[in-house]
Amino acid sequence: MQVLSVAVVVVLGVALVAGLDIRAPLNLTNAGDLSYCAELELNGQVFKVLVDTGSADLWVAGTVPNSIDTGLQGEVTYAVGNVKGPIKTADLRLGTTYSVPNQTFMLIEPDAEHPEGSGILGLGPSVGSYLTDSLPSPAGSPMLYRLFLQNRTAPNYFTILLGRDRDPTDHFPGSITISEILPEYSKILEEPRLEIIRLPEHREDDQHLQILLDADGLIGPDNQPIRTTSSVPSSTDKTRLTVVLDSGFSLPQISKAVAEAIYGRFHGAEYVSVSGIGSTYILPCDSEVNVTFKFGGKSFPIHPLDMTMDPGALGLGSVRNSKGDLACVGTFQPFTYDRASDPTYDMVLGMAFLRNVYTLFDYGDFLPQSSNSDAKDTPYIQLLSLTEPSEAHSDFVTARLGGVDVPPPGLLNDKSGAGGGSKTHVAAIAASIAVIGVLFIVGGIFVIKARRKKIWIR
Repeated sequence: MQVLSVAVVVVLGVALVAGLDIRAPLNLTNAGDLSYCAELELNGQVFKVLVDTGSADLWVAGTVPNSIDTGLQGEVTYAVGNVKGPIKTADLRLGTTYSVPNQTFMLIEPDAEHPEGSGILGLGPSVGSYLTDSLPSPAGSPMLYRLFLQNRTAPNYFTILLGRDRDPTDHFPGSITISEILPEYSKILEEPRLEIIRLPEHREDDQHLQILLDADGLIGPDNQPIRTTSSVPSSTDKTRLTVVLDSGFSLPQISKAVAEAIYGRFHGAEYVSVSGIGSTYILPCDSEVNVTFKFGGKSFPIHPLDMTMDPGALGLGSVRNSKGDLACVGTFQPFTYDRASDPTYDMVLGMAFLRNVYTLFDYGDFLPQSSNSDAKDTPYIQLLSLTEPSEAHSDFVTARLGGVDVPPPGLLNDKSGAGGGSKTHVAAIAASIAVIGVLFIVGGIFVIKARRKKIWIR
């Protein structure tokens, strides 16, 4: 699967923030709804990098001409595998809009899993990124923080808009803005501010961009709340799940019980082990799964095309159920990795969720009146719903039902009858295998999630 190049375009009328010139948003390349990449230059050398809100550091595979070697070695350890190499600096340019001199990055040797020209751009602010651990701030600070420092009176936020590759009505790749808002989505500034949940100091290494789901805030396909209880020991309200928003996961990660409540009652649903992606639900591709999340009293319906995916889109040829019928893969997947006995979150909502919202990540504006030059406001997230249920249903009919709106067979009353309690193994006929979740490869880029994450800006 090849990662395509990025096009950067000027969109007239980007919402202007006081103290900033109007700057074009950065358009992203959408590789089949599996990864969203930006074009980045280091000393003029072009790289296609995954944009990842789940990490803070920048690494690239290949060569950077005339880069300065710090003499230090870096290593980022993930749940599966790692990347390591010399820590260097070079002048960074992101699209035609953003530039940072002498940006710190890690350079790794290209190989089959990390082809030349690939990389990851961490957009999560950090109190302890791997590179910042090695070099003092601001020299070793992440790119995003250094951009914020260029104008201390501008808001310290960025926004992400992710497109849906197979959407028959609204087709766009995606974009990022920094300290600005896309004008057509300016109402996001009126949405509730969802405070980012801080972990206790002794767990700071595990900090994520995480917010609280409302109580009874997950509405299932039967239009009833799914009963949930937080498994986070430090949570003071077990009725509210702690949710991580992470643009580096293509398949959201949820508990097995929640996955069963979402998918298990559909006719033909089976919980299986699929070669390449691990255990998940599969179900007939004409099953329209509708789920809604609630944050801050607002509803965020999920497009049914994001609730299941054709396995071909995941780099798998075809998947068949126990009867030999072709099936689609449930995208909200039971955790494929061990969160240990003391988890700090209940869900990871990745790309399949983020395609349904315009998201603003605010890392706290600088406080000019404070005696501490690095003092900032409380970080928060704002979400603007993008999915209109009736249009989403029409899209599903067009994409999955050949334009014929056939009434669904209904849900099974007995969840065990859906095959949710059993687990079998399904061998996928792979055209090219993509390993999704803890470890997957899209265009050769490792899209893997760090077990140790620190996301607060120093």
